Amino acid sequence: MQFSEQWLRSWVNPALNSDELAHLLTMAGLEVEENEAAAPAFSDVFVAEVLSVTKHPDADRLNVCSVNVGEAEPLQIVCGAPNVAAGLKVPCARIGAVLPGNFKIKKAKVRGIESSGMLCSGDEMGIASDIDGLYVLPSDAPVGMSIREYLALDDRLLTLKLTPNRTDCLSIRGIAREVAALTKSSLSPVVIETAAMSTDAAITVALNAEAACPRYAGRLIQGINQAATTPDWMKQRLERSGIRSISAIVDITNYVLLELGQPMHAFDAAKLSGGVQVRFAKAGESITLLNEKELMLTDDLLVIADDHEVLALAGIMGGLASSVTESTQDIFLESAFFAPEVIAGKARRFGFSSDSSHRFERGIDFGNVREALERATQLVVEICGGQVGPVTEQLTTLPARLPVALRVSRVAKVLGISLPAAEIMAMLQGLGLVCELAADVITVTPPSYRFDIEIEEDLIEEVARVFGYDNIPVSPSLARMSMLPQAGDRRSKNVLKSILASRNYQETISYAFVEEKWETDFAANSAPIRLMNPIASQMSVMRSTLIGGLVAGLQHNLNRKQDRVRLFEVARCLSRRCGTSTTRTNCCVSMGPSFCRAMGCSERTC
Repeated sequence: MQFSEQWLRSWVNPALNSDELAHLLTMAGLEVEENEAAAPAFSDVFVAEVLSVTKHPDADRLNVCSVNVGEAEPLQIVCGAPNVAAGLKVPCARIGAVLPGNFKIKKAKVRGIESSGMLCSGDEMGIASDIDGLYVLPSDAPVGMSIREYLALDDRLLTLKLTPNRTDCLSIRGIAREVAALTKSSLSPVVIETAAMSTDAAITVALNAEAACPRYAGRLIQGINQAATTPDWMKQRLERSGIRSISAIVDITNYVLLELGQPMHAFDAAKLSGGVQVRFAKAGESITLLNEKELMLTDDLLVIADDHEVLALAGIMGGLASSVTESTQDIFLESAFFAPEVIAGKARRFGFSSDSSHRFERGIDFGNVREALERATQLVVEICGGQVGPVTEQLTTLPARLPVALRVSRVAKVLGISLPAAEIMAMLQGLGLVCELAADVITVTPPSYRFDIEIEEDLIEEVARVFGYDNIPVSPSLARMSMLPQAGDRRSKNVLKSILASRNYQETISYAFVEEKWETDFAANSAPIRLMNPIASQMSVMRSTLIGGLVAGLQHNLNRKQDRVRLFEVARCLSRRCGTSTTRTNCCVSMGPSFCRAMGCSERTC
């Protein structure tokens, strides 16, 4: 997951710099794969207002502009951008500015006209822009303000490489919760208020697959302004999370996905027939998704449908026919919890993935469904207006969060450090876990967003993460040790390898999976151990001899004109005995079995 560091710091702001924060997250099990700047370094670029534009007397494509950059007198700047116009707010690089690529702005004459600076495009500042020409700023941008400060370009983009069990950290709220617990910093979540209803209009919801979808909530919002534009702050956060802005309604659902971790979808209410139902698809049904893929559905696919047709592939992607468009006036917002095992693997079956399926198939917070719907409603009303209807919700049996017992003595034994029970409880409570202490045992009830806490070892791992792996002291192991008898007529593998290496032999390591015909040719093995799911067609059986890999290595070298080749390999082989497979160690060298016996190898030789 990619996100803006400044967005995270609006939730929790520890006294750590960007590198320290990345190290903290990595050591807590949330590996920071990338930590890069939101924009390249440049200086002395400010918000400016174009006061007037006149044609250059000696160049058809150039204009002479009078530009206010917040100084006593406006600057005269020659500009060739096609979109320059009086009244625009644009970035201006003053004399002395250094743009990306070490491009220095100097006072110059352009076709005989003096130019004291440069009006900038997005490309010239090293930031993405879909505008052909100057980077146009909002009309309320303060003239004279540093463009880096105005556009928050000193931000960092962090990308987390999360393990599948940490879906709770696929959101800003989840990551902020972790950082707050790890640094003991205060958490400042967004304030989510329940929307005031202004209409009684609603769309009914029915659950016809209760085990697959135990919770589904929806709300009708009428009379929205679909022409409303997405605020710049929201666009910026989406873009820095790797999601492009599409339209206000779609952007809001994507924003809630990133902020709270709850996938959402908006239907055009005018395109719905009757109520909404959650069910499994019927044979012969089809749907065209938002990515314009047309799918024939099978009865193991969970869908959202109305009285006449399938509207969406549940937990994966909405349908094109019921999608929000520029003419949409009424929307039906949905927020749901789908069982992970029902969604898992379905998107990959059709050759694509989505942010929603990535989360649903790992398990999301089923306690967040209603809250996310209220948050999305809040943003829709703020940005697009509209009349809010009541929430229609269906709720059945949700997954159980069973208490897990944690022994304080067990923590000390596993981690090698003694921690007081009160300190352990404080660590776990900081992560949002409900704890009760009785004697030496802390009973912990996982919250709805922690699917991964099921056994005592899971809790010990949480204690280690919050305490800090770096803070666990390294102590030598204590054990009773005794010398084991060693046969005088045998040599160890290491001794054998050393002898071979001293005679200019090279050790090879080959796959234990080999081609079936090798077993027939080299081992006269007509019934090798077959793999149920081979990684390649030529690696379909387990080897019962090492000679095949050595011959392949020899051939590889000879094909490349390397004729002085001495190879050996010490590895395991597998063969059948009485219908079962057994493992033994084999040694094979190109000098043959007599050499192995001379080295004292009493194992079966090749």
